[in-house]
Amino acid sequence: MRELRDVKKLDDRFGQFLVRVRCPACGASRDITPEALARLVGWSMSLESLAPRLRCSKCGAKGAATATPVGLPRPRGFTSNPH
Repeated sequence: MRELRDVKKLDDRFGQFLVRVRCPACGASRDITPEALARLVGWSMSLESLAPRLRCSKCGAKGAATATPVGLPRPRGFTSNPH
């Protein structure tokens, strides 16, 4: 999955991406849908202001996470050229 540089808020690209949250303390990483995050903080929240509010599910560290938007994975069995 590639990183999306043009996404700044949860409602960019109509929410068709994943938010990769990484904890620098323990190295844990998790992909979260923007819809799940928007239920908690609202669609207009920027990823920059969202990251300090997140807590690591593995070590419990808060405030140091990084939130990076990444593209959706391709469906299984997808070929770009079927012939």
